[in-house]
Amino acid sequence: MSTFTFSVRRRDLAWAVALVVLLSAIWVARGDPAQAGIDPPGTGIAVVYVAYSNNFPDALGVGPGAGANAAPIIIVPTNPPLPAASQAELIRLDPRAVIIIGGTGVISQTMQDALEGLLPNAAVSRIGGANRYETNAMYSEATFPIEGWASIPAAAFTAGYPASEVVGIGSAAFNTTSGYLLAPIQLPHGAEILELKADVYDGDSTAGIVVSLIRVDNTGGPLDAAVASSGVDLAPGYTTVSDTTIAAGFEIVDNENYSYRVQVFGADNGPVIINVKVRYRLGVSTG
Repeated sequence: MSTFTFSVRRRDLAWAVALVVLLSAIWVARGDPAQAGIDPPGTGIAVVYVAYSNNFPDALGVGPGAGANAAPIIIVPTNPPLPAASQAELIRLDPRAVIIIGGTGVISQTMQDALEGLLPNAAVSRIGGANRYETNAMYSEATFPIEGWASIPAAAFTAGYPASEVVGIGSAAFNTTSGYLLAPIQLPHGAEILELKADVYDGDSTAGIVVSLIRVDNTGGPLDAAVASSGVDLAPGYTTVSDTTIAAGFEIVDNENYSYRVQVFGADNGPVIINVKVRYRLGVSTG
């Protein structure tokens, strides 16, 4: 029988212990960056939905949108304390946003405060109506917006001051003398205005084209909501001008207190308006 013997110097043992400690620290940092202090909180999953635990219409209604956003649904009681399992999962998910589904009758303000305290770096908001049906409709509108275009036919344009003759041929309109063109436009009430766009043709490059979306106060004067401009005199030929910068406070269509129109400067003696349209969104995405 053979016997193997070995000896360890204290210096070698110290180096071995130091190596083990170093490798352990690297493994902890690799396996749990948040605990290791590498990543700040609030940088985990994008969004978490929170719904009432004792009745399930809100949780069922939020399901398709949560699935589309790859977002979990965490169920909670009306009032604190927040269950330990829910706390642990919310901490693990480390969400950047928390959206509470339902009014304070199902998930109280006290519970919202508890969630904000647990996740201080998450943006906590609520979608809640007067009842489950209104909450469901509000959630659907917020999560599944619809975009569309409202356009103006050439025949809708009339002359502005000074009076001039407007010529409309097919899908085109222009002035025969100096002036500007006006046309009303109907936008869906409550829609968010996203873009004003116009296709124009300039035959002589003598004037720039400025297209404005105007919000007219029914009790006062007109104010610009957006202006799409060529910026400089147009070169002869077709040009598209566009503006996605809507003036603050004008983004949401309010047909109860305002009307809307398009105003075109520079459409005279050659320039032709081919098409003017406004892009809008019904419902604002939460994802």
